[in-house]
Amino acid sequence: MKLALTPGRSRLARLLEKMALLGAAASLPLAGHVLSVSHGSLLQDGSDLLYELRMPLSEAPQDDDRARILLNAFLVLDGDQPGDRVDGQCTADAGQGLLLCTATYRFPEPPKAVTVQCEFPAVTVPQHVHVLRSGEGAMVRQTVFDITYTEAEIRFTPPTWRETVATESGAGFRRALTSPELLLFLLALALAGRSRREFAACAGGFLAAQALVGVVGGMVGLAPPVRFLEAAIALTVAYLASEILFLPDASMRWLACGAMGTLHGMFFATLLGSAQMSPAYFLPGALAGEGLALTLLGSVRLRYVGSRTEQLGAILLLVGGLGWFGLRVLG
Repeated sequence: MKLALTPGRSRLARLLEKMALLGAAASLPLAGHVLSVSHGSLLQDGSDLLYELRMPLSEAPQDDDRARILLNAFLVLDGDQPGDRVDGQCTADAGQGLLLCTATYRFPEPPKAVTVQCEFPAVTVPQHVHVLRSGEGAMVRQTVFDITYTEAEIRFTPPTWRETVATESGAGFRRALTSPELLLFLLALALAGRSRREFAACAGGFLAAQALVGVVGGMVGLAPPVRFLEAAIALTVAYLASEILFLPDASMRWLACGAMGTLHGMFFATLLGSAQMSPAYFLPGALAGEGLALTLLGSVRLRYVGSRTEQLGAILLLVGGLGWFGLRVLG
């Protein structure tokens, strides 16, 4: 079933649509690492707050003064007053492949709560996630920073159940809407849906497989190599684009979408294990974000995208997916 462009659409709208497809596909090989996670802890010791950062060496800034870059991107404030950083240093642990940094933030009196500003995505890669734990023992709370969430209030009291749910489901929702590799696959999935029924089947198969593998993989500690995941996810985009181009009348396309959902589910399982978040909280947020993105993309595709734009988008996604795969294999 071919869907023609709606009569009366302006040339500008068609041009913007094609430019959006072009920009998305062209940016695919440049999207950087799909999985970039660091961990930190913030402990209170009287009027001092002790910060420790653990970041993979491969994700750390390639600069002679990495301590200055990273610690300047992490600010701790009591109200509007920043803490006095009395020391700060970083050392590389080649054995673990980690960069270990420590810093002490001193305040005139013990703060009851502080505001943390974390800009690590700006100095590492845009997909970077920083998981900060504050407190000790039963008082540990977890805050997840990313490119869309760079500031949070940290209180040194035990987190409530609602706070934990909000933090981890919010992290999943934001991850779904800010992951270039996932959004590009969802774009390919939307183009693959030739009717409302097929689009719903493809989306349902993908989300169900992704959720199942995410839960099971998180339970068994699934953690495939990151480079394998990146290459595999790039191929999911390229494969679906090639099916749109070369198998336009293929049946049961939802099975292919489900198979690719297993690979994206491995990514979620690896992220959950690395960030130590609960699948019961993170995955519903992520699936809600994906569902929102698919609803918007599917609505635009089914209403406005005709065969010529579909083919153009598939070509660009195929080239971008193969280019990204090549970079990851050779990188």
